[in-house]
Amino acid sequence: MPAKIHFKRGAEEREIACAPILTIGRTVPNEIVIPHPRISRNHAMIRMLGKEEYYLIDVGSTNGTFLNGKRIVMPTLLKDLDVIALEDCTLTFCAARDAAAAPEPDEDADVTLTMTSVGVRMEEITLFVCDIRNYTRISESMEPDQLASLMAKWFKMATKTIEECAGTIDKFIGDAIMVRWSSETGNDGHASVTNALKAAQNLNEICTQFNAAFKQLPLPFKIGVGINTGQAVLRNIGGAGYREYTAIGDAVNMAFRFETESKNLGKDIVIGPDSYAHLPQLLWGSALRSVTVKGKSEPVKVWAITFDEIAGILAS
Repeated sequence: MPAKIHFKRGAEEREIACAPILTIGRTVPNEIVIPHPRISRNHAMIRMLGKEEYYLIDVGSTNGTFLNGKRIVMPTLLKDLDVIALEDCTLTFCAARDAAAAPEPDEDADVTLTMTSVGVRMEEITLFVCDIRNYTRISESMEPDQLASLMAKWFKMATKTIEECAGTIDKFIGDAIMVRWSSETGNDGHASVTNALKAAQNLNEICTQFNAAFKQLPLPFKIGVGINTGQAVLRNIGGAGYREYTAIGDAVNMAFRFETESKNLGKDIVIGPDSYAHLPQLLWGSALRSVTVKGKSEPVKVWAITFDEIAGILAS
């Protein structure tokens, strides 16, 4: 049985099948209409990523979206029986039957043995990790409603530009976004890396717009990016009432490490060797740096660049 939402408002109760996108607001054309004066016209959405993986996203509501009693700011992965509270209405998320029935992992057992996995395949993909610089300091300095509005707009615009660059959002992790390009979306190695750079360029342009529009920001709104290409496992992983379709493996881990190195190197983007190899060597041949990253015994040669350099790279 597919995932569904149990809607309850006063005496009204009904089941709503989870479509790829369910919008929530005060009036039609939202799929879930809650006619309460404190519900925004466009309040929140439930969005599917991958297979049977649903995120709750506040889209800039005035009075907030609450999950299990806490106001959300970031897109949040829903688990079985999570309760979304919206004024006088509750929406209970019911995971797909096979995901909800997955056994609770034994904390003392090998996680690779206790994890439910189906549809496993190995594929070369390009991974892109984007993280907001100084997010903690920004969040601590803003009012909750201002922060919620800022982040809702960021994730909405970021998602749109990533998809326009043929990327697939793998997951949201706090303020970070993990994206993948693979042959399943018609990207070869060169196209994947080129599209990842286009996405980085476009996301930086959104940051520039934010800095002009949100004068109350305590620090500039900036991002750092890590890009890496390699073999990764694409599969469903499940446990404790949810299922997540995601890429896992060393190539994924390295993309996160490279994003961290972008801060250490004082650059905007750090690109791994199996990614920059898909671009003309004339561009990167004399601009490599050796970095030591967690999980690797030998230094890794990376290409560290700024957003200003992307236009010239893409024009080559």
